[in-house]
Amino acid sequence: MKQKLKTIIIIIMSVIISLIAIYSFLSVSSAIEQVHGSDLMWRCFAIWIRSIVLTQAVLVVGGLFLFMMRKPKGII
Repeated sequence: MKQKLKTIIIIIMSVIISLIAIYSFLSVSSAIEQVHGSDLMWRCFAIWIRSIVLTQAVLVVGGLFLFMMRKPKGII
């Protein structure tokens, strides 16, 4: 049961990270259509930073769930 739950958590994490990547690509493409010049660079940089922060948040939360499900080692 734990193995199935771990697999589900990892799949959910990968789906969320994929959605973040797709959202970032769509945001950059819409920014390219709307903004020009140096503002475009700053906008893309902000989108990039936001996607990094969101990805790290997903990894931390998923890692915490996986850590809580680990098998504790026996005390010797």
